[in-house]
Amino acid sequence: MHGWIIVGDAATKRVNGKEVIVTAGKSGDIRSVIRAWENAERHRMLYELGNLGRLVDAALTRLQSHHRTPGSHGKRAP
Repeated sequence: MHGWIIVGDAATKRVNGKEVIVTAGKSGDIRSVIRAWENAERHRMLYELGNLGRLVDAALTRLQSHHRTPGSHGKRAP
């Protein structure tokens, strides 16, 4: 829970240049709400990294299937 500013039943933190605000709501436990948000954010980031990895793998596979290497731009070796 590093970097959060907690005031009453609300908390705020700057993440990637954007302000995130969470509120405790009916539970009244702002710390558990922060932990839940951080957990959801961690899972979202892992999901997006997985998607990026699959995209890169597909691009490299396509390059290999055309017998090209990154940076060759279709030029033949002398």
